[in-house]
Amino acid sequence: MKWMTAKSYANAERLKEYEKNGKMYAKVKIPCDRCINGVYVIGVENGQLKPHPNYGGVCLKCGGVGYEIKEVRLYTEAELATMERNAERARQKKDEEYKRKMQEEFADNEREWKMQHGWSEDGISYVVSGNSYSIKDELKQNGFIYDPVLRWHKATKDEKYADRLIEIRMDDVVEISAWGKGHYKSEAKDIVDKALAATRPEVHSEWVGEVGEKIKDIRVQLVRKHTMETKYGVTTLYSFQTEEGNILNWWTSTFQTVEINDWVTIKYATIKKLDTYNDVKNTVITRPKLINTREEKERFEEEK
Repeated sequence: MKWMTAKSYANAERLKEYEKNGKMYAKVKIPCDRCINGVYVIGVENGQLKPHPNYGGVCLKCGGVGYEIKEVRLYTEAELATMERNAERARQKKDEEYKRKMQEEFADNEREWKMQHGWSEDGISYVVSGNSYSIKDELKQNGFIYDPVLRWHKATKDEKYADRLIEIRMDDVVEISAWGKGHYKSEAKDIVDKALAATRPEVHSEWVGEVGEKIKDIRVQLVRKHTMETKYGVTTLYSFQTEEGNILNWWTSTFQTVEINDWVTIKYATIKKLDTYNDVKNTVITRPKLINTREEKERFEEEK
């Protein structure tokens, strides 16, 4: 009968075969796994192997001979085939268990990422359109979160803001890594900007005058007010719209009493720049004189 070793010892030199406890065994000669030809090497120096300084570099595991004599089981061809099938099944089971564990971990990570970043289980988020800066604290209290790509958004459709919400699908703007963590695609901001732009009312704004020109006595309504912290301090953008629909923008560090929807008159101002934002022409002004502000109207009413 032909006796065979496990595959790991197939090429080992077989010294003798014998029976023990009703099973067949063999003494095999295998290279020492701790040294190189009996020398315990700790590195390479000037292209030469450097032996350990103790005991002259002799390997204590094999005694310096460079090999070991080991007792191993012998199997019939049928027994070995059965062992290999069992080992293959065990490997497959282990691989399947690892794959299942990774899928569960991926699903958990993706679910957590969606929850933290304002996406529903179905991969939907509702973005607030229009100017939301003036109600940002209110939005935060109502569960909306902010990021530079989506702006203020939420995983559920809040009926309080239903007429201002647009639906964004996660598949369009987010990629999920192999670990279940999401990151925005390079084109994500453009996709969201276009979706938001589609909800804006059409604005027919033209530039007013030329750079350096002075304008006088223009009736305007404040349509946007946005304050931010810059390296020069707190700066506020006051965005006005004329009766003809033209946009005038004024950046200033001064406090103005005018509020959104107030109508005022720009007594005079200087045109600083002719700009375009979101395909809308706007005229940037500087050093304007505003009259008929809320404060002056209240004073007028009191004097009456």
